[in-house]
Amino acid sequence: MSTECFDVKTKEGRTVAVWRDSPPDKDATGPVVVMAPGFGQRMRSSGVLALMLTYNGATVYRFDALDHVGLSDGEIVDYSTTQLMEALTAVVDTVCEREGVASVSMVATSLSALPVLQLAADRKCADNIALMLGVVNGRQTLLKVLDTDYLDWELDDLPARVQIDKHSVDPRPIVAETRVVGWWELSATVDALSVLNIPVRNFVATDDDWVDIADVRTAFEAANLDQGNVVEVAVSGHALLRNPVALKALLTDVTRSLVGGDDEPVMPSFEEIVSLRGSERELERRHLASRTGGRTEPTE
Repeated sequence: MSTECFDVKTKEGRTVAVWRDSPPDKDATGPVVVMAPGFGQRMRSSGVLALMLTYNGATVYRFDALDHVGLSDGEIVDYSTTQLMEALTAVVDTVCEREGVASVSMVATSLSALPVLQLAADRKCADNIALMLGVVNGRQTLLKVLDTDYLDWELDDLPARVQIDKHSVDPRPIVAETRVVGWWELSATVDALSVLNIPVRNFVATDDDWVDIADVRTAFEAANLDQGNVVEVAVSGHALLRNPVALKALLTDVTRSLVGGDDEPVMPSFEEIVSLRGSERELERRHLASRTGGRTEPTE
């Protein structure tokens, strides 16, 4: 896998870090895939899936979200899905222009499912979507994580910080954006799914402490989508990517759903997967060193 590092600017002038992963076969005609990071994840968090997709002919674009961990502008304390949407929109526009395509395949993990579905519904810019532990009911997910439904609170009454997956986050940007956009609600996910005439699959853990599979089934049913597109992964918890057995099965299923074909997807060797971690940390350093402006150190 060959990776190119570059930055794109949002309409507000903020810097978004992007990696383009090319397949080993220069003549490959697989899909162009844009991968949106889950909460607390960065580009290198999805390196194994990117490697597997390129091995099977796809061209992959990864990016770090704004106000998040990684190489893009902002800190995760100010996290909001609105800024994730800004980054996603800038990346998709750039990818379509660079690759000469009108639509791309998309992968969204966890909370990034919310803006990905909304963008795909509004812009008709996706031809295939794979959700990995995709959140469909943002309000319920926040309640599960925080034990309190803050979305209807007055901004001045909110705590200064809350803990989301070990990160300290100011809840005000999230609560404030719910006054403007509705995609934290299950009904908004149903509306988005209802207008998407493309394959959409959600790979959900059996017992997920962030995502209730019943909500996923409800959303797909309300949108008149085949329940077969809700793929149950037999493992507990939301940290699926930390389970090697479940991860291998998930990556195989996601790759097959995006690349298509009847053959079993090609899997990178164990040695290639192990070496990827070190090489992508070095890639982060090179990306930062190549900049003349913007963030000069990654956020953790």
